[in-house]
Amino acid sequence: MKKLFLIIFLLSLSLPLTASAGTYIAVHNGTAETICYEGLVPCGKEVSMGGSWENGQCVGGTAIDAPCTFCHFFVMLDGIFDFILFQLVPPLAVLMLAIGGIMYIMAYFSEAETLVGGAKGGPKMLSQAKKLITSVILGLIIIYAGWLLVDLFFDVIGVAEWTGLNQGWFSIQCQITIPSF
Repeated sequence: MKKLFLIIFLLSLSLPLTASAGTYIAVHNGTAETICYEGLVPCGKEVSMGGSWENGQCVGGTAIDAPCTFCHFFVMLDGIFDFILFQLVPPLAVLMLAIGGIMYIMAYFSEAETLVGGAKGGPKMLSQAKKLITSVILGLIIIYAGWLLVDLFFDVIGVAEWTGLNQGWFSIQCQITIPSF
């Protein structure tokens, strides 16, 4: 079971996903521009200034070379968190719930065989299946409820008013200057 989980986890990391990309706000000649980039690293490469995401691709805008600043570190961390929370966790949770469900069904048939043919393993597998399903559900609740609690806390103390983050604390607005092109 552990080997199966490890193999699936490693395969999911090796698949290229268009969701491991994003946008941030940069300043060019005194005006805020949206920067569209692909991958987890938002700088040190060619990005699209003024571009937007459509059908999983960065469309429009002007191609520029974005120099790295300290702010890009936070943009990269935000991209990593978004990738984990919205691209990696949901499919793994569905997979683990399906495995738990299959174990639950197999435990039922193993238990029925215990009555007839003397096979063992039904109650043990049933408890493992229940434990797996419960752990996955509790893990999802902890992960997403934690994010909601932080969001609620920041809304209550008014972070948007005194920091200027009107789009939310979870949105990185990297105020940098792009060299003229």
